[in-house]
Amino acid sequence: MKHTKNRFECKKLIFSFLLLIFIPLSGFAQSIITGKVLDDTGMGNPGATILIKGTSQGTTTDFDGNYSIEASPEDVLIFSFIGFKTQEIQVGNQTTIDIRMAVDAESLNEVIVVGYGTVKKSDVVGSVSQVTAKSFEDQPVTRTEDALQGRASGVKVTRNSGQPGGEIKVRIRGVNSITGNNSPLVVVDGVIGGDLSSINPNDIASMDVLKDASATAIYGSRGSNGVILVTTKKGHGKGKISVDYFVSFDDVREYIPTLGAADFARIENSSRARVNSPAIYTDEEIAFFERNGGTNYQKELLGQQGLTQNLQLSASGGSENGNINYFISGNYVQQEGMVIETGYEKYSIRSNINAKVSDKLKLGLNLSANRAKTKNNLDQFNLFEGRKIFQALTWDPTTPIYNENGDYNLYSLKSVGSGTYNPIADMLESDIQNVRDRVDINFNADYSFTDNLTYSLIVGASSINSSQQNYIVSQTLPDANYSGARTTGYQVSNILTWNKTYGKHNISATGLYEFSQSEYSQNGWASNDYIISGNFYLAELAQSFTASNIYNKSDIQSLMARGSYVFNESLFATATIRMDQSSRFRDDNNTGYFPSLALKYSFKKMNFLENGTVLTDFAIRAGWGQVGNQNIAPYSTYPSSQIGGLDASYPFSGGTPSPGAIPLGYGNPDLTWETTTQTNVGLDLSFWNGRANLTVDGYQKNTTDLLLDVPVPGTNGGGVITQNIGEVENYGIDVSLGGNIIRSENFNWDSNFNFSYVKNKVIDLGGVNSIQGSFEATDGTQSYWNVIEKGQPLGQFLGATFLGTWKTAEATEAAVFGRAPGDPKYLRDDSGDIVYQAIGNGTPTTFWGFNNTLTYKNWDLNLLIQGVSGFDVYNTMRGTITGPQRSFMSPDQLNQWTPENETDIPAGGQSIIGSTRFIEDGSFVRLQNLALGYTLRDIGSIESLRLYVSGQNLFLITDYSGYDPELTSVAPDVEKRGNGDVAAGIDAGAYPNPRTITLGFKLNF
Repeated sequence: MKHTKNRFECKKLIFSFLLLIFIPLSGFAQSIITGKVLDDTGMGNPGATILIKGTSQGTTTDFDGNYSIEASPEDVLIFSFIGFKTQEIQVGNQTTIDIRMAVDAESLNEVIVVGYGTVKKSDVVGSVSQVTAKSFEDQPVTRTEDALQGRASGVKVTRNSGQPGGEIKVRIRGVNSITGNNSPLVVVDGVIGGDLSSINPNDIASMDVLKDASATAIYGSRGSNGVILVTTKKGHGKGKISVDYFVSFDDVREYIPTLGAADFARIENSSRARVNSPAIYTDEEIAFFERNGGTNYQKELLGQQGLTQNLQLSASGGSENGNINYFISGNYVQQEGMVIETGYEKYSIRSNINAKVSDKLKLGLNLSANRAKTKNNLDQFNLFEGRKIFQALTWDPTTPIYNENGDYNLYSLKSVGSGTYNPIADMLESDIQNVRDRVDINFNADYSFTDNLTYSLIVGASSINSSQQNYIVSQTLPDANYSGARTTGYQVSNILTWNKTYGKHNISATGLYEFSQSEYSQNGWASNDYIISGNFYLAELAQSFTASNIYNKSDIQSLMARGSYVFNESLFATATIRMDQSSRFRDDNNTGYFPSLALKYSFKKMNFLENGTVLTDFAIRAGWGQVGNQNIAPYSTYPSSQIGGLDASYPFSGGTPSPGAIPLGYGNPDLTWETTTQTNVGLDLSFWNGRANLTVDGYQKNTTDLLLDVPVPGTNGGGVITQNIGEVENYGIDVSLGGNIIRSENFNWDSNFNFSYVKNKVIDLGGVNSIQGSFEATDGTQSYWNVIEKGQPLGQFLGATFLGTWKTAEATEAAVFGRAPGDPKYLRDDSGDIVYQAIGNGTPTTFWGFNNTLTYKNWDLNLLIQGVSGFDVYNTMRGTITGPQRSFMSPDQLNQWTPENETDIPAGGQSIIGSTRFIEDGSFVRLQNLALGYTLRDIGSIESLRLYVSGQNLFLITDYSGYDPELTSVAPDVEKRGNGDVAAGIDAGAYPNPRTITLGFKLNF
């Protein structure tokens, strides 16, 4: 035993001696190591990084994935590339090392943009949701907002109408403001003030949504509605050309049932007989309608096959040494709507170029430009949005579109139906054109003074030119108007970032000085009552002509400081303070301070998790912060006046009116910021080393000092004055669960489910219990269909309570109110007056999305299901076709009240559209996207070719009887419109969302 021990000690001494000899020589025993880095498909992986562990020496792969590096046998090579698992291989006696990299599902999303910087996903402290291009690349989308829909918890995306190029509403964690804007701030590649509708979805690499105040406070006065950070694509490695083309076919998912011509005529005669008036349709005419039918104006207006074409071209790549990379793209979208004579067209280009000038200096230049053209937006016709569909559903089906001479029948031949102008003639002869040009330039530079200290400069500028030309014939005489507007803006951001690691401690700090300015000008004219029909180029032929001009400018100056601390990858803390100075407020009130603090603790290094195989990370988060809102028009603190126009003209000498001036706005020098204070707590759980992740957030946010338009009594001049009064609260929960359910050699299944619940409530209205709403009724009663009430959510419907019909046994009681059996019956107060009160709410409380991508060999399948619940729809279109104005159009009237069949469907009398009779549950589940594709690879010079077919809005499960419960109509007059959120859920004839079938291909060279 002793002998063995001595032999062992002797060997150890000899080995130690030899090691001491060769260690000094080992630095000179280096050799050239070559090899190839392949991706998970076996293709060369250009741009992969190879480093010698423990040093800064390294290289990158060329276009074909080849590399060469000088290393010693004891060196360890680290192979890494974004989206793939990092591998370490000791050189040993090898001279050739080839590796195949494996996809790392967790690392694909490991970098999160948090504003003025990025952090690893595991280090995120605030509430942030990320949507990458991978999650929507299998869905044909023409709008960036569609890419967000159903994919991020706490983010509600509503397509208010199917109008080509129409507005899509995005709300993050509810709505804060009553008369201000509730849209989130959009930041594109670091530049504030982006527009989601103008961005080509194929240009997007990722979208990071900042939801809580600890995340949004870095944007201060502009972060109160949440922030969406858009990162566009960058090129790298071997040059690549991509072609993406699809064509879509749209149609109306389901028409609203209306009476045919024969039944319409019978009901019309019956209604007249009820009030002892003679019939207006003869038996012969009714028999003719039975044989030949009439005209279904709904189908004439909406019967066109919608068609969309989308062509995307892009080129990307980089130099062999990786110092220069580029991404260039072009996009063309052409859309013909389902409604005749409606359409949309968009052209866009983008160029992103980045250069590594030296180890210390990096430069980037991003340029984008687009033009969007909309034809005959239904929301811009007279009276109210959806008017054309209102007309089509209520127009006389017994009157043909054309008379025997081929001319339009401009009005009902029997003076029945809605009595409005022929909607088909209106659409065919009117011409409304909107053109919007936008150019954005973004220059950025990074200079590293040391390994720990970096200065970044972002300079962004934008120019938006828009014009609207209207020629509308649906009047006694045609009208025309023109409006041209220009918005220019620029931003300069100076960012200093410092980061240092001391053992288990990591400290980072960010400082910012930023200045931005926006300038707006608008000129236009209105020409009314054309003597000779023509178009908007014949304004001189009109009987009256007015001009308008608007100009304003505003700017913001900001300072921001953010500090972060991480201990042992377990304890995370972030604190931020931002100071904004806005020219929209007076000097005494123009400065706002917006602080935030967030903490997070991860238990992943605890023994029970570090050695676990199922639950591998568990973290708790908490954050608090304040953000602001400066959303008032420039100069709102000063009194204003209107110069010229019909209201400001007076015949001083008794003859022709001369232009004058009248007071327009009161001004309020004491106005200051709206402030939103939010508290957030969250849990993050990771399973199987990131293969599945669960995030749960609970929050409460209160918006105080609302910038609220308060009505002024008529005795004091009328109108409104903006004041800092009132409070709105939102509280709720966000849940996100996603991961790789199955990952094998041939079959993969990635899934993400997100769920959100938000409850909105008006806490205070400045001493009053309610404020009149903004949606004026379309029935000519000059009433309003919504109201803002203290203690209730925004989106309250106002109306009467429907109690059915007066029955024969109630004839005496009905006569007291001037009613008869068969007339509608409503709730009345002790004085006998009909009670008008809140009767429903159009703001959803719950929404969710379930997105799945499955791949089997070369096949792929994408399935996106979306659901929304907890809200009502004010179906005023159904109220309109039941005939409270002139004629019945609803098939329900076939079962109307009679003395023999006393139903609750009124046979006549004064029916009220604004009543509980037309409040419906808006909850729905929608198959938003179903796509099936097949990919061919390595066909000559073609790297890949994907062929696919997909469908959008394929089925809708809902009890709502209209086109779509997601549709919302708001009055077009800006003064009445408010922000639209206070009138959510009112459907007065919005453009239907289409059912779409798409065929397309994606080609990569």
